[in-house]
Amino acid sequence: MTAPLPSPGFRPAPARMLPLTVPPGLRLRGLEAERLRLAWAPKASGDALDFSLSPHLWLHGTGDYLASVTASVPTATGAETDLTVLWSTLIHGAVCVFLGGGAPGTVQEVLVCVTTQQGRSLVQPVSVAILPTTPAAIPPSVPHLADGTPVPPNAMALPDGSILIGPSGQPYLIA
Repeated sequence: MTAPLPSPGFRPAPARMLPLTVPPGLRLRGLEAERLRLAWAPKASGDALDFSLSPHLWLHGTGDYLASVTASVPTATGAETDLTVLWSTLIHGAVCVFLGGGAPGTVQEVLVCVTTQQGRSLVQPVSVAILPTTPAAIPPSVPHLADGTPVPPNAMALPDGSILIGPSGQPYLIA
């Protein structure tokens, strides 16, 4: 690991949580419902912050729950100050994505892919504006396994600090 583990009591910030909802698939008289555009609060390039999506409305009444999440930044250009997903995980039933960096004065897109226990899946783009008033910053280092897998704050750790890993090589999570 390259950095100390975050607090095991980590909770997503409610101020940066959006509801994960899917617009109705209406098609009346040739008109289509607009694609729902989600946008998290703006951040400075030097900020390293958690951004979350709550699936409660999307899954209401189904008895289903989130089983996995991945996130990526398709608008990244390869620059060392690009907006970067430092880790993504499920915490308290919500999607949580930890972001760092970003080119000042741009609007970046984070592509969040979720799968539920019952097999539902959703790919949700979310925009993040990077404030133009601060200089570009390299995303900070986060804890990671020897193979480079990032360790989210809800990874199960032994008293000696080692991370419990499943057969897939991913950390076991307390979700």
